[in-house]
Parts: sequence; structure tokens; C-alpha cells
Amino acid sequence: MEHYGCKRHAVRHAFAELENQGLLIHRPRRGVEVVDFTPDEVDALYDLRVVLETAAARRTPLPADPELVDKLTDIAKRHEDAIKRDDFRQVYELNQRFHELQYSCCKNPRLAELIARHARMAQPIRVVKYDDREHMATIVAQHMAIIDALRGGSYDAYEASVRNHLPASAEAYRVLYERRFAARRTAKLS
Repeated sequence: MEHYGCKRHAVRHAFAELENQGLLIHRPRRGVEVVDFTPDEVDALYDLRVVLETAAARRTPLPADPELVDKLTDIAKRHEDAIKRDDFRQVYELNQRFHELQYSCCKNPRLAELIARHARMAQPIRVVKYDDREHMATIVAQHMAIIDALRGGSYDAYEASVRNHLPASAEAYRVLYERRFAARRTAKLS
């Protein structure tokens, strides 16, 4: 705390907020840890996200307002540029902004709030692939597919674009988790 010039209460408040968002776990007499999801927990979180986000897609008036589409397109282009610059903080912030704007027009503010909360909870899962150019190119293409679907009048196409966008990060996290814990098991056996 000294190094950063922070007061203890400010740090505790920040930790409490991150714990409320599901990003940290408080361990009594040990401190806090970043959430480390198991593959089953990732599957459960993404199952819930599919339910919430496809429900929002069905409640979004189509075709979307051209002004909304223009804003989403601008954010998507800036997101793509941030990926090219390896500016992971901007990648995260612009992705959050893209989806918060996307779901803000679903006519149900509580649903949009739940989606935003669960998207923040999924951040430790999504971040594992930020440095994978091929994966991020897929994400950019999926954002553009979402935008195209919002321009159109097909709820099925919009829902499909939302559904297709979700699983890639969860699958990548599962592979990474299995590698990491297989290495630990191997080390313990040696």
C-alpha cells in the first residue's frame, strides 16, 4: 500500500467491490485471491449467460436504431485497433462498452444489468485468450455479425449471432485449465 500511496480503507473497499462483482474471494486470515473457476463453474456461468443474452436478443426491437448501429460499429473498430496494439485494457473496456450498449436497448434494464454483472464475472475467463490473434480475430468477426444482425429484422439471426459469440472463451479456458492442472498433477507424481 505504501508503494502505491493507498490508504488501507481504500484498498479494503476496492477488494470488497471486486468481491461483490465475483472477481475476488476473501480468505479469512489469508487475504484475497482472484477467482479461479473450475471448468464446471465456467460451464454453469456460460449456460446462464446464454439464457440471459438470448432473452435480451429476443426483447430487442429490430431493426435496431441506425444511431445505435453506428455507435456499436465505432466501438467495434476501436476494439479491433486495440487488439492490434496489444492494448489489453482498452480491449477489455471497449468489449464491455460494446455489449453494455448492445443490451441497453433490450427494453428490460434489469436484464441488461444482470448481463453486465455476469459478463464482469466472466472476465477472468475471457482474458486468457486476449493475446491469441486468431481467437481475437474471431471475436471481432462475431461483433460484426452481431451488428449485421441488429441491422436486419430477423430475431433468429440476431439470437444466433449472440449465441455463437459466447462459447469460444469458455472452451479456451477449459483447455488452459486442463493443461495447468495436468502439469501440477504430473509434478506431484514426480
